[in-house]
Amino acid sequence: MEITKKQQQQLEVYLQNKDFDFIDLNIEVLDHMISDIESLLRKNYSFENAFKITILKWEKYFKETSSFYLGRYYTESKIVVKKAIKIFKPFYFLYLAAYILPVAFLKLVPIQVAENTADFINNFLFSFAASLLCYMFFIFVKTMRSKVKTTYRFILKTQYGGLVLLIMGLAIGVIKENGEVNPFFTGFTCGGFAVAFICHYFYKKHLEAVKKYKIL
Repeated sequence: MEITKKQQQQLEVYLQNKDFDFIDLNIEVLDHMISDIESLLRKNYSFENAFKITILKWEKYFKETSSFYLGRYYTESKIVVKKAIKIFKPFYFLYLAAYILPVAFLKLVPIQVAENTADFINNFLFSFAASLLCYMFFIFVKTMRSKVKTTYRFILKTQYGGLVLLIMGLAIGVIKENGEVNPFFTGFTCGGFAVAFICHYFYKKHLEAVKKYKIL
């Protein structure tokens, strides 16, 4: 038994009251809730009772929560966080590898470069990182000014703080005055580059979701 258009609107109002306006999840969640109600209607429940039972079932998924992977500081409804973790987890390990592997390698195999080479590398990395920071600022402004919410935008919000690694690495320079490549600040820089890549990736995914659902 299918619900009527008017009954579906009651569910839509419920989601609106929950401020659940993530365009990449809204339709999916609505379909699941409709399916739950229709399943109860086939068991001869009234729509009113089926609606109440479904609301009680889904209420826990709209409670705010946080995640170790995305940072305890950032909270959102359980549905959003669960999807965000599933999407982001591989990138979390990419980020860790980008920091840990250069540090471990340079600790095992110290690298020394000539003074003129050191200046060139430091200047190149500084210029490249400065360009990335400008691009990240552009992404930040564009997403913060947009009223459209997606899971990808939520992930983006949790990543901006990681750019501090890029700034820290560049503030000192990856190569010391004696020409030795600094393991820790190289790790900071590589970790910062990884964060910039992650931000770029999820910004593109956000734009794709906006385009898919034709939200201007």
